[in-house]
Amino acid sequence: MKYLHIMILSMLPISELRGAIPIGIALDLNPIGVYIVSVIGSTLVSIPLILTFRHIIHFLKRKNLFKVIVSKIDKKIESGTKKLKNVSIVGIILFVGIPLPTTGTWTASAIASILKMRIKSALLGVLIGNMMAGAIVSALALHII
Repeated sequence: MKYLHIMILSMLPISELRGAIPIGIALDLNPIGVYIVSVIGSTLVSIPLILTFRHIIHFLKRKNLFKVIVSKIDKKIESGTKKLKNVSIVGIILFVGIPLPTTGTWTASAIASILKMRIKSALLGVLIGNMMAGAIVSALALHII
């Protein structure tokens, strides 16, 4: 049951994986189990987030107040689409993989939605990034680094 709490904690926007792992280790849970459920929880939440952010962007396109801003962003993205497609998955991996504040799954899902990434590519980038960040945070929490 405690592992389920850690998984849910890794899905929340404030704590995410970076907070769930140290809490799980502080609760004296198996570090490998904490790592696995944190990565799974933090990655699973990205699917509904990407879809939700896409709907929000679509909604903002229809509102006059945001129409100009969103259309400018779309033009910038479409002008560099070829370059962005090649580096976007690597960018998501690095963005999520470096455990700094505001560089987690929630922000990466918003970025993937703005860049119009395929869900499969965005999910893969978030998964690999979460695995990297989880390893770093686990090592820090266990005083290995």
